[in-house]
Amino acid sequence: MNKSLLRPAGGVLVAASALGAAAWHELEHRRVYRAELQDGELRVERLRDLRPDSQALATIEEALRREWGSFGLLGFDDVAQMARECGDFVLVASSFTGGQRRPKGCVQVTLADVHGDPEALASASPSFDMLTSREAMRRARRKGGDTVVMLQLTIFSQEDRGSGLGSLLRNAVLHMLPEDVKYALTTTPLDLAPGSARVDLAQPATWTPAMRFHARGGAEPVALLPGYKASGGAGHGGDVAVMKYSRTATGAWPAERPEMRVRSRGPLQERAVRAGRFASRYGRRLRGGLRLRERLTGRRTAA
Repeated sequence: MNKSLLRPAGGVLVAASALGAAAWHELEHRRVYRAELQDGELRVERLRDLRPDSQALATIEEALRREWGSFGLLGFDDVAQMARECGDFVLVASSFTGGQRRPKGCVQVTLADVHGDPEALASASPSFDMLTSREAMRRARRKGGDTVVMLQLTIFSQEDRGSGLGSLLRNAVLHMLPEDVKYALTTTPLDLAPGSARVDLAQPATWTPAMRFHARGGAEPVALLPGYKASGGAGHGGDVAVMKYSRTATGAWPAERPEMRVRSRGPLQERAVRAGRFASRYGRRLRGGLRLRERLTGRRTAA
């Protein structure tokens, strides 16, 4: 052992080095968890961070089930379970009026290490169900990837559709992604009216409105996956088009970055926030248990 490390000066140096390394790691691994737009009146947040707001969760669940049927909650029993298990992969846009949150739309995503290649994505996950299975989502959370897959983009109310909210949400989500995510692929259902011409990727006149929505954001059509989303969900087609967004050589997305302020946390901050939430939930349960005991025994318990 180096005896200099046992001296006071040596110990201070080692401690300072360790603190410096920890601080650098915290800065290097910061992740955006919220974006504030329109002077803070609109926020894009992770579903995980909305878990204490039961009213917001109920609104989100009802809207997703109505729009996507069985696909809405990605195979989870309810939105609370989805928030627990993949809440980082659901980005929710909410308006704030008088301090009240009103969810208006969301983007559900996952990550894959496929270099923006739709064939590699389809080979690794031959169906939407496989792409969003519990095992696949756990792997995505653990390993990440260079490609984000936009599974479903949903605007909750009819009055907000066509207002520009969908474009704003899409662009904000793209610009909230870490720099190591280089590509974005969509699984866009082909919702064709009876008698419509078949979609030809080389003919924009045949594209669906959802495909044109992504094209206006700078995405290119790169693949058709017949039957990828079998049964389609509430009124949607089972065939999907894959639209691809790619960062430029300078790291910019083709979709315009909206005016927004982003909030980020490092790994230590994230663990501290989660520990605080756990302590808060445990405290509420403990207080509830004490109140129940008081009612049953008629004696007040010191807390």
